[in-house]
Amino acid sequence: MNDNYKIGDFITVTHEEITTTFEILGADNRYIRLRDNLTLIESTRKRIDFNELILTEKAQIIPENKDERELCAPLSRSFSDYSEKDKIEARRRYKYISAVIEQKPKYYTARYTQPIIDSVTKSAKALPPSVRTLNRWLNSYISSGFSIRGLLPKHEYKGNYKAKVEPQVEPYIQLAIEHFKNDTCPHVNSSHEYMKTLIENDNSFLSKQLKLKVPSIPAFTARLAIEAPAELLEARKGKRVAKTVFRQSKAVRDVELILQRTEIDHTQLDLFVVDDKTKMVWGRPWVTVLLDYKSKSILGFYIGFENPSYLSVSKALQHAMSSKSYVKEEYPEIQNTWLCAGRPAVIATDRGKEFRSIAFQDACNDLNIIIQHNPGKHPWYKGSVESYFKTLNQQLLNDKPGRVMVKIYDSIDYHPEKNAVISMSAFMKIFHIWVIDIYQCEVRTRKKIIPKEVWKEDLDKVPIVIEAPEKLKLIISESFSAHLGNTGIIKDYIVYDSEKLTKYRSKYGFGKIKFKRSRDNLGEIYVLNEVTKKYFKVEAVYQNYAKNLSLYQHKKHMKVAKLQQESKIDIESIAKARIKIMEIVEREMSFSNSHKIASKQRLARYQNIGLQEDGTTKGSLVDGFLKTSSGIPKPQLKNPPKDNANIVPVSDFDGTNNEFTDDLDFSGENSG
Repeated sequence: MNDNYKIGDFITVTHEEITTTFEILGADNRYIRLRDNLTLIESTRKRIDFNELILTEKAQIIPENKDERELCAPLSRSFSDYSEKDKIEARRRYKYISAVIEQKPKYYTARYTQPIIDSVTKSAKALPPSVRTLNRWLNSYISSGFSIRGLLPKHEYKGNYKAKVEPQVEPYIQLAIEHFKNDTCPHVNSSHEYMKTLIENDNSFLSKQLKLKVPSIPAFTARLAIEAPAELLEARKGKRVAKTVFRQSKAVRDVELILQRTEIDHTQLDLFVVDDKTKMVWGRPWVTVLLDYKSKSILGFYIGFENPSYLSVSKALQHAMSSKSYVKEEYPEIQNTWLCAGRPAVIATDRGKEFRSIAFQDACNDLNIIIQHNPGKHPWYKGSVESYFKTLNQQLLNDKPGRVMVKIYDSIDYHPEKNAVISMSAFMKIFHIWVIDIYQCEVRTRKKIIPKEVWKEDLDKVPIVIEAPEKLKLIISESFSAHLGNTGIIKDYIVYDSEKLTKYRSKYGFGKIKFKRSRDNLGEIYVLNEVTKKYFKVEAVYQNYAKNLSLYQHKKHMKVAKLQQESKIDIESIAKARIKIMEIVEREMSFSNSHKIASKQRLARYQNIGLQEDGTTKGSLVDGFLKTSSGIPKPQLKNPPKDNANIVPVSDFDGTNNEFTDDLDFSGENSG
């Protein structure tokens, strides 16, 4: 069973700079039996208490198994860091492993496992492993802590590994695979002949010693079965058949417990909100929600002005798997405890591009979460979260000033931008109170389900699987490659360097390097040590500019810098561009009712208005300016006005340049 707490593993707890180590002697769904490594005193603690310690980074699990310790350490390589070829192979192996785990054979012998192998092979069109190979995969999967990383091929650890196909032949094989995918559905022999013709044509220009060997038909057929089987089946039989076949291979058991299935979706709220201090109308925020199917509990959410994207999805997933302890600090008036946190087994999504992105697929594979893409034009497949959004709009927003009258908006003289009186901070407080004290506590659905009570009932039946915050943050961050030079790593004109990175390049030299970065904080990256296969943190050299800077903000700064300077731009020119944009924002705040709502929403997205990673709410631009402008020289004012000089700085840049694009102009003057 996949569980955080396994017999033989260790837990380290840090309190007031003193670290205590415990060995796990036993665990069930409620309690953990421990032994202090120093005093040898045994004790029993509540599982939920240790979950909270891990989520707040006060405790850490140290696996006894070396493979699991190496593969699943917080700063180890994530699944997205491996080659696409290795990830495809790991996914193929996982289909067999998940089928075996789900069917729970009495013995792992040929009599019991061979039928499972045959069933998966038939539905997934995959190459079947032998029973012995399947058992070896299963052992690797278990010893890695039930991580898909344990199913990755271990080519890099082999001493004298040599591919059977020459690397020079690989481009020809890829061309032949593309030929096989053609709409005309050629035969395997035809695509093999196509590859053979290409190789022999090029061989005619090479010497005898350099001529390439043509792969055999069986070797080519094997590659076809491994390489993108879903796409190959789609090319031959059509999308409908391919989806049916591969959906069958991912069949999910009936949902009997919490966290077995969750549903995720976005909606734009029928409510206009305003800045906490300036009362500028931001517009309608987006909410992304993860809803537990069994209990109808809200597992986590993300609220802000970010359009549906991988960022909003990853932040909602991170919130769902994180501690909710911030609630008592931020909203002490809330009476109930929000217990919902943990890793879901399945996430049901629609066909939005953010759910089909490589980053989302890699993150879910790494977290051992199955993605279930619902068929198009079948919203009832994801009915729980759709029903939640309906409830949200009807109950929470029904009586709030500023609510959008969606159906009659065009037929009456109703102006939500004039009536909106809900600030972002007030709305976030209302939203949390409604979620925790109302929605979670009231009867839901025809089955008379009370989300809070169903969740509590199942806590004793389900081991809540959690992830360390630093590890989770690394997994959902996006991967990049860059050149490591003598000044460090440069990405999007931001320079990253540290003493540890200096030692790394001094020891291993310069060259291409992999790193991970979060879209909402360009102030730091995590660099992969190619020798130890572990990450280490490197901060931006110019912290005054990059700390807590979002990618969206940085792109706006770079646009302004490129328009203002014909020569090569640098971090100083980008920082100056940031001040220019801040002047536009401050000036916009002074006459907030005179421009379009769409411009305000872009501005709110620029300033990351909404729910923050630590659970706090950013509800005003004013506080943000005090932080973002720190350490950056302010441009001198030209002809400063006598009144309100501190509120509306004037400069030679007013945002009305005709070259500026629509999404850069926050004032709305150039908006179409």
